[in-house]
Amino acid sequence: MTEIPQQSDSDLIISYLGGAESALTILINRHLRAVYNFVYRLTYNKENTEDIVQETFFKVWKNLKKFRVGENFKTWLFTIARNSTIDFLRKKKEYVFSDFENTEGGNHLADSLTDPEPLPDALVEQLEKTKMLEELLSKLSLLYREVLMLRYNEDLTFEEISKVLGKPLDTVKSQHRRALIELRKLIVPQNV
Repeated sequence: MTEIPQQSDSDLIISYLGGAESALTILINRHLRAVYNFVYRLTYNKENTEDIVQETFFKVWKNLKKFRVGENFKTWLFTIARNSTIDFLRKKKEYVFSDFENTEGGNHLADSLTDPEPLPDALVEQLEKTKMLEELLSKLSLLYREVLMLRYNEDLTFEEISKVLGKPLDTVKSQHRRALIELRKLIVPQNV
């Protein structure tokens, strides 16, 4: 029995645009779980997540002709998922997106911390599969959660995250560092 090579996302898009309806189903099924998990970790609400994921894939279907073949589909998809989530949350007005951020992306609270060393990647990866991480992440602001989810769950580079979030690369790196600081504070509470 010979294995059929897996088509790339770009090949599936070309096939779909050429009339192969099943190619879109394969593309959606390939990324559905990752998008669902990403959105869920931003909202922590199953019903909202389902609505947002449905909206995300509707937008993908509607705008697939605009996708530039050769670009990273996953980056494009997660940009749509993130924007759909933000649009949904703004309508619900459940979250304040930048509690401590100033217009330059600085955060006076995080900048005043005495130990700016980031949490080692190994510790984040170790905690990722535990319930503890889920609880800790839910305590972080949406701004920090999305950077960590895209970096560690979706294995996106800082450059790709920058594109998804529509922010400068240095801002993304800074938010990543601050997210790790906040996560570390939750893991190892300060004895004061």
